Amino acid sequence: MRGKIFTVDEANRMLPLVGRIADDIVATYAEVNQALAAYEASKARADASPAGDADLRRRDRDVGDVLDRFQGLIQEIEALGGTVKDYERGFIDFYGDVGGEIVYLCWSRGEASISHWHRLDEGYAKRRDLPSVSAAA
Repeated sequence: MRGKIFTVDEANRMLPLVGRIADDIVATYAEVNQALAAYEASKARADASPAGDADLRRRDRDVGDVLDRFQGLIQEIEALGGTVKDYERGFIDFYGDVGGEIVYLCWSRGEASISHWHRLDEGYAKRRDLPSVSAAA
């Protein structure tokens, strides 16, 4: 384990920024997949024709550029103390403490606040309501 242990309030205060970065991660992840597909298509054309080499070099640069942006976004989340768990859907976890156990405070893009958690060895499918959330219901 590495990183800060957040209270729910601390993690929730970061959500406006985390949410914007998560939106960018999801969009950039789609761009990564598009750039890789374009590169593969260009590679097939370059193998068939020498004229395709320039296009392949351009596509290679495009892949590098979008991967650099994508990695930068992941690093932004990590610098805030979060971990990106799903690039396509924008799941972000923060270390937290529930009942004396170090867990992940689990947030999904589009949620207004952090209201769930799961154990470190579990994933999104095993998330549970935070005790204060379930107690308020």
